Amino acid sequence: MARYPLCVDMNALNNVLLVFLAVYIHGILSYTVPPGSAGFYHGNSSAAVTLDTHSLFLDDKRLFVFSGEVHPWRIPSGRAVWRDVFQKMKAAGFNSVSVYHHWGVSEGKQGELDFNDFRSHTDVYEVATEVGILVVARPGPYINAETTAGGFPGWLTNNPAKARTNQTGFTEAWTPYIESVAQFVEPFQYPDGPVIAVQSENEFFQSSASNPGRSESMQEIEDTLRANGVTKVPLTHNDAQPNGRFAQGLGAVDLYMWDAYPQGFLCSNPTSWPEVNANLDTAHQAFVPDQPWASGEFQGGSFDPWGGSGYDQCFLLTNEQFASVQYKNNYAAQTTYLNLYMTYGGTNWGNLAEPTVYTSYDYGAPIREDRTLSPKYSEIKLQATFLHASPDFLVATRFGNGTVGSGTAFSDNTRIYTTALSAPSGTHFYVIRQTSVRLLDSTQFTIRVNTTEGEVTIPQFGDTATLDGRESQVLVSEYTFGSHKLKYSTAEVFTWATIGDVDYLVLYANEGHSIETVISGVGNSAPIISGSSSITARSGSNGTAIITGSPSGISTVTIGRATVIVADKHTALSFWNVHLPTPNATLYDRAPDVPSVLVIGPYLVRNATLENSNSRLVLHGDLNGTTTMDVVAPPSVKTVTWNGNQVDVQKSNIGTLRGSLRFTLNEPTLPNLKEATWFCTDSLPEIKDGFDDSDWVTANKTTTVRPYQPFGGKFVLYSDEYGFHQGNTITRGHFTGKNVTGVRLSVQGGFNFGYSAWINSKFLGSSQGTNQYSAGGGIDLTNSTWTFDSADLNDGDNVLTVVVDPTEDYDGDDTHKTPRGIRGYELFGGGDFTVWKLQGNLGGEDYPDKVRGPLNEGGLFVERQGAHLPGFSTNSWTRSTTSAPCTPYTGLTSAGIKAYRTTFSLDIPAGSDIPIALQFERTPTSSYRTVIYINGWQFGRFNSRDGPQTVFPLPEGILNHQGSNELLITVWSLDGGGAKVADLGLVATAVVSSSKEFIRGLVRSPSFSELRG
Repeated sequence: MARYPLCVDMNALNNVLLVFLAVYIHGILSYTVPPGSAGFYHGNSSAAVTLDTHSLFLDDKRLFVFSGEVHPWRIPSGRAVWRDVFQKMKAAGFNSVSVYHHWGVSEGKQGELDFNDFRSHTDVYEVATEVGILVVARPGPYINAETTAGGFPGWLTNNPAKARTNQTGFTEAWTPYIESVAQFVEPFQYPDGPVIAVQSENEFFQSSASNPGRSESMQEIEDTLRANGVTKVPLTHNDAQPNGRFAQGLGAVDLYMWDAYPQGFLCSNPTSWPEVNANLDTAHQAFVPDQPWASGEFQGGSFDPWGGSGYDQCFLLTNEQFASVQYKNNYAAQTTYLNLYMTYGGTNWGNLAEPTVYTSYDYGAPIREDRTLSPKYSEIKLQATFLHASPDFLVATRFGNGTVGSGTAFSDNTRIYTTALSAPSGTHFYVIRQTSVRLLDSTQFTIRVNTTEGEVTIPQFGDTATLDGRESQVLVSEYTFGSHKLKYSTAEVFTWATIGDVDYLVLYANEGHSIETVISGVGNSAPIISGSSSITARSGSNGTAIITGSPSGISTVTIGRATVIVADKHTALSFWNVHLPTPNATLYDRAPDVPSVLVIGPYLVRNATLENSNSRLVLHGDLNGTTTMDVVAPPSVKTVTWNGNQVDVQKSNIGTLRGSLRFTLNEPTLPNLKEATWFCTDSLPEIKDGFDDSDWVTANKTTTVRPYQPFGGKFVLYSDEYGFHQGNTITRGHFTGKNVTGVRLSVQGGFNFGYSAWINSKFLGSSQGTNQYSAGGGIDLTNSTWTFDSADLNDGDNVLTVVVDPTEDYDGDDTHKTPRGIRGYELFGGGDFTVWKLQGNLGGEDYPDKVRGPLNEGGLFVERQGAHLPGFSTNSWTRSTTSAPCTPYTGLTSAGIKAYRTTFSLDIPAGSDIPIALQFERTPTSSYRTVIYINGWQFGRFNSRDGPQTVFPLPEGILNHQGSNELLITVWSLDGGGAKVADLGLVATAVVSSSKEFIRGLVRSPSFSELRG
């Protein structure tokens, strides 16, 4: 067996120090402050947020920015639910949240900005301040985000100026919004608040001969942000890929960032992975060697299209194995700023979605749409906590990478690829993975690591280390924890903390894997082992302790004033390193010099404080079952409380304070909607004889300034041209006489759109698009010819009625101006339409519901009537009876649209977090579409033919958990034979006891009498 060599390899250590010094000097000399910026380069700036070649600094202290993307406007429940999500993120080691702000929901009509309710920027920043999580604000004005028009307001589609250029019309459009955004940010810039950076634009391209004005527009946005108070924190930009855009030149930002989605978005094949990119650091050195390597968006999940595989498949595509391999590959490239898009996806409620996505924006994210925690969340917690505990990583530089036969090999196993990093302190980090993601089985290996005694091949006392397929590990050597040193370990580090006068180190490895760990600096103290007997320990030479075995459960090894906790990885997932408030650090600081406690067992630990002269540890968190809780706390702690209740704790055999947390909640009994009292009504009176559309908008434009011209017909019939930018629209064309034999219609509505057409009251047929992955790249426009039977025509007025279900394109490069509605038309047999009438959401841009905002409602009859609003009277509707059922379960017997309304009550106990959802059963052979309203909020669009979504979470505050709720659903049959809902019911997607704020009643939800009365 190998032993420590007698010689000391100081040359390698000196080389690392020289590289570090050279890179640092190069950074200071080469970094150029962008024009207009106050400058944020560390050493040359007095700002509280600065940067250098390695990392960001807050108050002269380095930090790894571990950020997660959340869109507050996709969570209209507001502060209480935002707080819940932010707390969950912080508990997992996220120290920052990245937020897109949505121009479109804030300015439904040009010149009328509204930042109230879920649109509030201030509320987001205040909640983040309270929780203690940093913020990166991303206001666009273009954001993409798979949201309608990429975040642009609908009225911008009628602006003749080319979007995302410096053309005057576009600049004048966004200026008031960006000025307001900056003014909201100004008082919350660090250190006065949580905002540490503001992003300008989104995945933008620089000017070119064929696309002028882009860089100029970028510079105008930056100038506007700075002129309105954003001067204390850096401006950033996220390059769509690491290509160096806006790192230099016109529009250059203070901090360059890059985006990457290495797994792609094809959730239908979740086990097919591309190979890992080993060249990320090469791009860093090529583009911004003087700045930290920062990922503004890195794949946290995947979106899914209409007709897709569903978000559980997207989760498999980007699961905890993906997180292990890809995120650690980023660390190997010295990434010290990582933002996971998405960390919590939320819901495309109302008409937020663009054509490539549906209602759910779950994204397969670490925190699922119903706010439950996934296995990926727990994997991220292990990684993020380690990074915060390892400040040396922030200044570590690579001194070798490769495998046998390629680059620098640190293992003789040809399947092991290693990237080795070294910090000036002498700490080394080894990021290892298998050479191919196609290698799915485990492999045994040894690895050469640097120590103060020289290079050592580990493990050296027997057995081998193991690496599973699609797994990555970060191993360390000469790693300082408190006053002790981890000389090396084949187990990974979760965290360390000095609690009382003991240095605690937490290690983990997969059960069944052998580990070898050497601790130095323990003198002559003999190791004392407690807990699981799967781990053994003995004294080594030169004041070391040697720990070996295969983790199963929890073992502790105490050597003098050091305690090493060793756990199998599954058990380690239930570990929480919770930092305590202290006057010596901000709430944002996760560094190991900030006091903390270790808690083992609960589903979630939100926060911890010490009270009563530090004798009481106060914990708040969540449970999803009865559990044993172990706590490592200062010796002053004698009592422990959980959510306000004292826990009976005793000293355990592993030295922790141990108690039991009882879970007493039961699965709730929910109302059976099949037994509910339903009311129904026709929601397409527009096809009946004598319907009066005289008050509708007359579609009489004959030209359009947008780049997409009509295919035929005298009049421009695009719904956006007349102020209707979202939801279903209805167009009625009038002509005279019985000589007409048919009509040709070109209708455009985005991927998976649909429309149905009637001549007078006779159903002609329907046409539907397909998703972007379909043959030919998907269908968002159809051309159909409909033949008329003279028996269905009148000698006088005839009406062609077209109902369209569209979504706005997300691409901001003027493709968001793609028409929605009838793109072209032609009557056959002589004559032409004499007048066209168009209807969409009530009021168009002058929508009455300022609380729910411009994207909540569409143009169906019952929506315009306000039947979805609380307090609407169904006195004129048909009441369902046993002999004459009128429910969604019986449905329609012909093509058309019907609305169904019922009420139900809930009694969910306070102190719980029980997400409730509406669950449909699909009938893929039936083409019908459903709009779902709960208490006036549109919270789902169900497509029976295409799917895939069948479960629609109804968030607390939108749903009344302790009282009455009013549900409206529409059923639009695109088939001539009608349609019915196979099954529909309420389900609880989780049962959790929780310390989160319980929302009593509803968020502000204006009633029928307020909006239509």
